[in-house]
Amino acid sequence: MAHCRQFTAKFRKTVSWPTLVAGFALALPLGAQSADQLLYNGRIYTQDADQPWAQALVIDGDTLSYVGDTEGALALVDAGTERVDLQGKLVLPGFIDTHIHVGDTFPWVFSVSLGPEMAPDEVLAAVADYAREHPDQNPLIGYGFLGAAFGDQGPTAAMLDEVVPDRPVMLFDEGFHTAWINSAAMRAVGLDADTPDPVPGRHYYKRYPDGSPTGWLIEGGSFNWISEKLGVVNAASLARGADAFLKTMSSMGITAAFDAGMVDGGEATFALMESLVEEDRLPVRVVGSLYTNTDAKLDSALPTLTELNERFHSEFFDLRMLKVSLDGTVEAKTAYLLEPYLEPAGHRGDSLVSLDKAESVILAAARKGIDLHLHTLGDAAVRMGLDIAEQVRTELPDSGVRITLCHLQIVDPADVPRFGELDVIAQSTPSWYVYDDVAEEFLGAKRLEEFYPLNSMAAAGARITLGTDYPASWIGLDGLNPLFNIEMAMTRQPAGDPDFKVQPPLAERISLEQAIRGYTLDAAYQLRLEDQVGSLEVGKQADLVVLSDNLFEIDTYAIHDAKVVMTVVDGRVVYASQGQLQVGAAVD
Repeated sequence: MAHCRQFTAKFRKTVSWPTLVAGFALALPLGAQSADQLLYNGRIYTQDADQPWAQALVIDGDTLSYVGDTEGALALVDAGTERVDLQGKLVLPGFIDTHIHVGDTFPWVFSVSLGPEMAPDEVLAAVADYAREHPDQNPLIGYGFLGAAFGDQGPTAAMLDEVVPDRPVMLFDEGFHTAWINSAAMRAVGLDADTPDPVPGRHYYKRYPDGSPTGWLIEGGSFNWISEKLGVVNAASLARGADAFLKTMSSMGITAAFDAGMVDGGEATFALMESLVEEDRLPVRVVGSLYTNTDAKLDSALPTLTELNERFHSEFFDLRMLKVSLDGTVEAKTAYLLEPYLEPAGHRGDSLVSLDKAESVILAAARKGIDLHLHTLGDAAVRMGLDIAEQVRTELPDSGVRITLCHLQIVDPADVPRFGELDVIAQSTPSWYVYDDVAEEFLGAKRLEEFYPLNSMAAAGARITLGTDYPASWIGLDGLNPLFNIEMAMTRQPAGDPDFKVQPPLAERISLEQAIRGYTLDAAYQLRLEDQVGSLEVGKQADLVVLSDNLFEIDTYAIHDAKVVMTVVDGRVVYASQGQLQVGAAVD
């Protein structure tokens, strides 16, 4: 997870999980037998080049058996067919989030939710309030603070000790690339001055001059073991969080997702996913990955991934990709750059994994036909990823392996055309496209002109796909919403605010058509699901979303205000807003 931006409280919308979940008007049991359905009188944007628009579609079980005009649909249905009058509403293929952490969100649904716009005293006050309200949560957990707000030294254990001295606390930053613990947590896991850095300079503990840890942990190698030892994640919190979060995904029209790493819960998360599939309670198609961010994890990656794929290989949970984090984040100064940060002098960051190891394991994965997803946020990491992709294409020209580079915050102009030339998918998160004050402070304004060059990559022949990296969000739950991301990909401004300064360069805004395709058909391609979903065509699975407003007819800055009226997955209604559609009505 990663991103970087100063975001003011004015634009961060806060919605509590209980409030959002309580807002569900209808969530039908997944196990219910679905009758054949007719959806008619709509504006159906199909993503089918031969038939871009339709009026009606027929669902036979879990499959689309007809897409076309209403007259043709009526010839295929009878009195027993359930009929849904769309009343002119827009229908799209179901939204596909191409980079999210589904399993790793579950533990944080019920935790202290912080925001990157919060000053240090506000963060500590929120933690103190949460601790008083949840005296039995041990360890106390949360996420979302901005490490850069605490200065070069970062947040310290002493700060947390002032508000929670009696039990371990573990908080993750807004990008989940650093963590913050108090002294009780250090004592519980045995972290002290004699504890060596896991990977010096890459995964390490921030320290005082005497060598003792400050409480700020940089990158996963330094904090994953602590999270595990503290028992941050457990089966009960996973199950409780899953129920709320999966309903939320359905309410936002998300029908499929690429999970970029189930790290926090380990076996407990896998067991939960297994039970959700077995009990037919997973309302989202999840293509998972094995997450690696150290040389040690790369050493065991391929046998581990093979074992996981043998265990999890179903229509709704297929764990089959290799995810490699090549760098970190700008705000943690762990993004890997071609030119140095402004401070400290000469610091460019570094790759989280060694080049030799990454090349060796990625090539071995490609030989096995394993698709690849590479975290590349800084321009040096992007170049490293593209160089490895070029090596794969050169040595294995007929492999057909799909390679995605994700985030793409800073891309050197010389590397932009390489995405199309090397058939590399460009994946990014538009809800981060707000003028980046932190990056300007750390890198200088000139470097902002190389941020998120989606339009240029698309013009050079690359597929672009969109996702959220949730729970790494600068705007709370709104960061999960595809409609916010679609609008912000088009504007590079906060949703609904045409007067806000545009995140440069202006020319990298993309069109509505490009944004929808990045959330549907090209997203399906990234997940190797384009033959099943991503467009509304006869023979494909019936995954679709009905919206309250036609995105092609409303103001761009109002797109985020559109609402999901109904979400259908595999022919089954998994979310519907009460009273919005006429079900069972006669067709005129």
